[in-house]
Amino acid sequence: MDPIKLPFVDPFNAALNLRPWYWTALVLVLIVLFVNVRLRDSRLGRAWVALREDEVAAASMGVPLVKTKLQAYATGAAFGGVSGAFLGSYLNTVNADQFEFSFSIFVLAMVILGGLGSIWGVVVGAISLSFINRYLIPDVLSGPDGIPRKLGIDLDFTQLSFGVFGFLLVIMMVLRPEGLLPERRRKLELTQGVGVDDAIVEVRTP
Repeated sequence: MDPIKLPFVDPFNAALNLRPWYWTALVLVLIVLFVNVRLRDSRLGRAWVALREDEVAAASMGVPLVKTKLQAYATGAAFGGVSGAFLGSYLNTVNADQFEFSFSIFVLAMVILGGLGSIWGVVVGAISLSFINRYLIPDVLSGPDGIPRKLGIDLDFTQLSFGVFGFLLVIMMVLRPEGLLPERRRKLELTQGVGVDDAIVEVRTP
């Protein structure tokens, strides 16, 4: 694929200089975060939240189900297209082998760890799991200078990385099911029972 070309900027070359790629990715992330925050606080964002909470109630309040769902799909596809174009330009090629099912599970773990429905929670989850995957497992838990080797345990945690992620998710589900940085509404639902009807009302017909 063609490299990124910006006016007044030297051509991007992944092999020689990664700095332009880093700053471009950072700008794209900031733009995506800004757009997501604005969408969340917009009328469309409130319609998405209503559909997520109760689709029947949202439809009864006049929210067009098909149109709103298609807008959510199109928005997600647009963000995915931008990130895919950037990745393809960086790698100079795109093929199916680059996108394994394990990577989808890794992204899903970021969302669950950070907090479902929380934009900043997903950011925290992505940073946390990236730190664990890039530094903690290969450098601290594996390698000749890793903690297990110092304790006399011959175990390569890089072969058990998804087991480590699964263990973290189980711990999160038990200790903090709302995530590291949950959405306010979901936190209230899980910790204080707000929005959850515990009473069972029996409607008897004569």
